Amino acid sequence: MMTDLAEESNSANKDHSVIQVREEGERREIEISDVGNQTLSGNETNKDELLASLIEKKLPQEFPKPDPTCIFRVPNKLGRDNENVFVPQVVPIGPYHHGGKKFEAMEQIKLWNLQCLLKRQPTPETCLVKFVEEIRSKEEFLRNCYDEKLGDHLSSDQFVEMMVVDGCFILELIRKDNPISIYDDVFSMPEMLSIVKNDLFLLENQLPWKVLDCLFNLTKESGEISLYRQTLPLIGGVMPNWMITDYQIVVSIVDKERETWQFRHLLDNAGDFLVGSLSRNKDRPRRYGFWDPIPSVTHLEEIGVKFQLASFETELLGITFNREKGVMEIPRMIIGANTECVLRNLIAYERCSMKPHYILSYAMLLNQLIKSTKDLDSLVQKGIVLTNLSKEDTVSLFNRLCDDTASILFVYSQLALDVYFYNRDRWLRRWLARIKSNYLYNPSSIWLVSNAVIIILILTIMQTLYSILAYYKQN
Repeated sequence: MMTDLAEESNSANKDHSVIQVREEGERREIEISDVGNQTLSGNETNKDELLASLIEKKLPQEFPKPDPTCIFRVPNKLGRDNENVFVPQVVPIGPYHHGGKKFEAMEQIKLWNLQCLLKRQPTPETCLVKFVEEIRSKEEFLRNCYDEKLGDHLSSDQFVEMMVVDGCFILELIRKDNPISIYDDVFSMPEMLSIVKNDLFLLENQLPWKVLDCLFNLTKESGEISLYRQTLPLIGGVMPNWMITDYQIVVSIVDKERETWQFRHLLDNAGDFLVGSLSRNKDRPRRYGFWDPIPSVTHLEEIGVKFQLASFETELLGITFNREKGVMEIPRMIIGANTECVLRNLIAYERCSMKPHYILSYAMLLNQLIKSTKDLDSLVQKGIVLTNLSKEDTVSLFNRLCDDTASILFVYSQLALDVYFYNRDRWLRRWLARIKSNYLYNPSSIWLVSNAVIIILILTIMQTLYSILAYYKQN
């Protein structure tokens, strides 16, 4: 009996000790787990702090500078119709067409032009060493202006030399008081000078404006007008709405604020001059809200729209429509052999630089208005369009400009909306226009209508006679 009690007591003590061991084990596991969680939590905190410090190092200390890229290669889809409108014919400017064999003679003329400028020495700072120093100090920025990397085929010396030579050539060309008179035998022919000027407004043939501005300040004579104003006659010689006859007239309509602007290059300057106040319209965001094709000139005239020539001071893109009066005012457009080239390069620049589609919207609007030679004739008679091309080529010009332009932000959306409401509200005009178009101008339709009128007239007379006879018979 005592033995059994002793065994039970030992068994109970063992069980109690097992329970204590288990409890101690669980406490240890909990403690170990807590230590592990604390370690993991500490590691995660360290990782977060490390990531935060890495991000903090990347934060800029000042507002990021805008991307200087502004001179692009023309995309294949824009140049496949007519590659010649994007390639220089006589004068290569910048790196994209530099070194071609056909331009060797012009490169020699550029160097001779630079030599004459140095001999003339309009300012004490007009020296080759100063030119090179100033341009080299801006080399990194100037290289970034081009969307292609130029390091592989142009060394630093080659790049700086090209900027100096090309920049001085352009400056001497645009200076009114020094129009490269030593090259009268080369540039005396109007067609040659026209081709040279046209080459200066090709997208792939641009020089950063900072180069021109820097070299201009080093060669500017006392009392000489600003670089911007001196570019105006050059721009006017290629723009599709300008006939430059008096330089003072050109200067008188210039917005003086533009003289202080830093343009990106000559083509950017020309585009801004064409767009004018349209780009500074405070109502611009709302103008993108509506898009509906505008009827042709002939159709609009049939429903009562009148077309008028806008004043001379109005920019080329300043087309307006007065919905109350039904009057559309369009600035004069002069279409010449180089018009398509200039507009195509401006459109390519808009699309490559992600600028608002002002020039392309203008081309699309004219493409909708001028659908036939009859539409063109109406605008020509009113002095709105002056063209040196055939009627057929002029009509197809804007259609070619609008290729590969499926969807854009149309800047004439407010005008399109006003025309839409005018067209909708004048349903009677539209109905009468349809009658005129379908019947009055169609001989077979006129014959059918006249026959129908005669038959109705005969039936009416017969009905009247029967009524009279029935009356007498009854009496």
